[in-house]
Amino acid sequence: MRRQSRPRTLAAYDASSLQRVQLVLLLLSTFFHIYCALENMQQLTVDVGQNVTLQCRGQGDDGQVSSASVAWVHEGHMGGHIRRQSDRVRPDGSLALVRLHRDDAGVYECSVEPEATVTTRFKVKVRTPPPALVNVSVQPSSVLALLLWEVSDDGGYPVEHFEARYKLKHEKDNWHSVTPEHIPFNVRQIDVYHLHANTTYLFQIWATNRLGPGEVTEREAKTHHDTEEIELARHLLEGAETFDTRVWVAAVVVVMGTLAMLAGGTFYLLYKECKFSPLLSDDDDEIIELVPNIILNPAYDVEQLELDENFNDHFAMRINNNTVVQPVRV
Repeated sequence: MRRQSRPRTLAAYDASSLQRVQLVLLLLSTFFHIYCALENMQQLTVDVGQNVTLQCRGQGDDGQVSSASVAWVHEGHMGGHIRRQSDRVRPDGSLALVRLHRDDAGVYECSVEPEATVTTRFKVKVRTPPPALVNVSVQPSSVLALLLWEVSDDGGYPVEHFEARYKLKHEKDNWHSVTPEHIPFNVRQIDVYHLHANTTYLFQIWATNRLGPGEVTEREAKTHHDTEEIELARHLLEGAETFDTRVWVAAVVVVMGTLAMLAGGTFYLLYKECKFSPLLSDDDDEIIELVPNIILNPAYDVEQLELDENFNDHFAMRINNNTVVQPVRV
């Protein structure tokens, strides 16, 4: 029994190894075909609404094909394009995409009959206005609301600005624009003012790029009922609509002018004081010259003397003309 089980084990091992080798070869072949397909794929970027023509090349020397022997496939299947293929495929086998839509984006493959081998691949990217914003939410209070959003896709062109508006739910088309009308592209939240407490509103927001405004996102929210916050907001926003910004400009000009005059006067006084300050007089020079002479006088003793019976720590010094000089510490 042991002698018979050994050959079976070797045969099973050889079969398992062969299956592994075949699997590895299959994976390598698949990766190779994918790599070749990506290398031969042509990239096209077109704005929405424009036209583009995809040329199909055969495997012959001249590369010419006819519409009867060409089949175009979009994203692995014909899908909705088969219904319009009679209008799109031209006599030379090329595919004409007219008035491109967002759904026309993707990979197009051209195969030639009877081999049905793919000869040409195109990846078409359609640039569009921005799609709908994501994570759009409204955080209402009593007379204010905070509108928040995020951007997942810009449509192919950078977002230039956002726009938002609101209205009462029961009203039809009485929309009010959120201030500012063009929200900067780097902003992701904005406050909405002048709301009524305990009222339901509809909020809309969308992004705009080079191709125009994008898809609108709508949210519904109801404000709270808080009298204290109402009074506070009313006090803060009192006169905001009728306020003239020219008053602020005039006030800023006056303040800046006053500061400029004060600064100029200060610099002038400092300059005048530094330039016209009086020089040292002759008496000051003599005082300065006498100080080292007194210090270098050998008769001047800087050491502390012991007190005598009269509590005097100075001693008298006589010079040649018997004049008594009392030394004084400097």
